[in-house]
Amino acid sequence: MNYTDEEINLITLCSFEELTDAQKRLLLSDLDSFKPDFVKREESLIKSLTVGVYNKVKANFYDGAYRDKILAELDEAGIRCVTYFSKDYPQSLKRIDTPPVVLYCKGNLSLLNTECFSVVGSRRTLPQILKLCKNTAKELTRHFTVVSGIADGADAAALEGAFESGKVISVLAYGFNYFYPAENKPLIERVASVGLVITEYPPATAPQKFLFPARNRIIAGLSKGTLVVSAGKKSGALITAHHATEYGRELFAYPYTVGVASGEGCNQLLKNGATLVENPLDIFDYFGLDFKPQPTAELSEEEKILLDAIREAGEAFIPQLAEKLGTQPFKLIPTISKLEIKGLIVRLGGNRFSAI
Repeated sequence: MNYTDEEINLITLCSFEELTDAQKRLLLSDLDSFKPDFVKREESLIKSLTVGVYNKVKANFYDGAYRDKILAELDEAGIRCVTYFSKDYPQSLKRIDTPPVVLYCKGNLSLLNTECFSVVGSRRTLPQILKLCKNTAKELTRHFTVVSGIADGADAAALEGAFESGKVISVLAYGFNYFYPAENKPLIERVASVGLVITEYPPATAPQKFLFPARNRIIAGLSKGTLVVSAGKKSGALITAHHATEYGRELFAYPYTVGVASGEGCNQLLKNGATLVENPLDIFDYFGLDFKPQPTAELSEEEKILLDAIREAGEAFIPQLAEKLGTQPFKLIPTISKLEIKGLIVRLGGNRFSAI
């Protein structure tokens, strides 16, 4: 991939492991220019870096061989860079207080400049909420690219829902040399193959706890709106929600029954003014977008009758459905299973079912 001199300057600067993000920003004078001002910032940087480190960074920045080495390593790893001054850099991120200087990317770069919507939540999310989350993400791809993290639970469900469309972005909180946790490797590789994976950190940046909250500002910043599908009192999803509100983006949340720990954060967001979401139509209506139902799977007469009964009840136990339809509970189980497989109903626990 060919880069301009301005882009190479930023890629080189951001590759210095010796510099913190704050020091990189200081050198760039808050992104007013694309070339580090070593002279103007010399005194403050030497105090924080020592003379030896400062001189090494300064020398390497002007070393053509060092720059070529960095670009060759990125190219070999299949990583493409979008810098703050690149034509592909998303305008939505330029409007936040601390935009990432460089985005390291694997996948379909064109997704960066599509209209995005983030879906986030907790690792500890109820099974029925995971199914609803997956379905919501799938429906959202009619109008948006779905953005999320890469954690188990709600993030993974949102990504899976968007895979079929390819309109999916995952934001990492570490460099591409790592998979964290290790089990996430297949999921990260799948997102990169069908959609886009991005991070603001150079490949050699290892996962660290403090990087994850900073990552959440990118998820919120990319997005026109954010849906929180689950969140405990101290969930990282609430950090994303806070950034969304801070950036003037729209905030949505699923409602929860009182006493469900993984929904306490969602209920608090709703109390504070977030828009309540029960299905994707609530989001489309908010933005004035059309909702055209997808062609439904062909149903047998038994499936149609049972699905209508579940929809009419809202939530129902198998014995209640059997009584309503004048049959035995065990006779409904095969039809229930078929409707679950077709994604038309969801099991809510305790043998309760609801239509999606």
